Amino acid sequence: MMNRLRSLETFARAGWLARGIVYCLLAYIALTSAGASDASPQGVFRSVRDMPGGSVLLILLAIGLALYGAYRLYGAALDSDGKGDDAKGIAIRLGYAASGIAHFVLAWAAVRLASGNTDGGSGREKEAAGMLLDMPLGGTLLGAIGLGFLAAAAHQAVKAWTTEFMKGVAPEAPAWVVPVGRAGLAARAVVFAVIGYSLVRAGWFGTAGEVKGLGDALSALTEHAALYTLVAAGLFLFGIHSLVEARWRRIRDEDVVARLRAAAR
Repeated sequence: MMNRLRSLETFARAGWLARGIVYCLLAYIALTSAGASDASPQGVFRSVRDMPGGSVLLILLAIGLALYGAYRLYGAALDSDGKGDDAKGIAIRLGYAASGIAHFVLAWAAVRLASGNTDGGSGREKEAAGMLLDMPLGGTLLGAIGLGFLAAAAHQAVKAWTTEFMKGVAPEAPAWVVPVGRAGLAARAVVFAVIGYSLVRAGWFGTAGEVKGLGDALSALTEHAALYTLVAAGLFLFGIHSLVEARWRRIRDEDVVARLRAAAR
């Protein structure tokens, strides 16, 4: 059981490290380029690829993202965070599982780029949305996914407002962790809200061309320069927040141990 817990901790910390690097680089691209067109995970991967030893760095990023995906799926299945089996708990755990799958997709994109595939993935969100709309009840499903993003945005905003995220941070973490986490989560809430709104419009009003990924969500804010800068800077702070979790997030507490023991029976 302790081996399982050590594996869970390794997956989580490597994943938070990789996620932090991706978000910091994404925000750097958004703040230093002429526009936000390349401020996306794919844009980050291309920037890393062009660095000395970029292919090796991409593989390392992919490994970290895949480990985080495994941590989220594992935690969702075993309820390592203790969210419970009621409707709210199941919804949160499904969100964790979706996050895990999304990070596996990002890891696969990084591996493809490292192996020489130059397809940057531009427009794939719109293409996928269009395919989904052509399926029976596809529009309903796409709109429901959008509602999921809006719910996630609200959850991120609540965590930022209440500092709920500090419950899992070790007490020896420095005081600046609180404002950094609040700003980062607030910025992520804005981006998730833009993505969710675009998916709802696409699913329930048939506007698949308006579906936005992370880079598109940032681009949508460029008409409001101050807001765009604040959100991009906030995403950089979310990257720092992820690095904080890699260093100071508590994973081995008595509750987690008890839940893993119960799951092993």
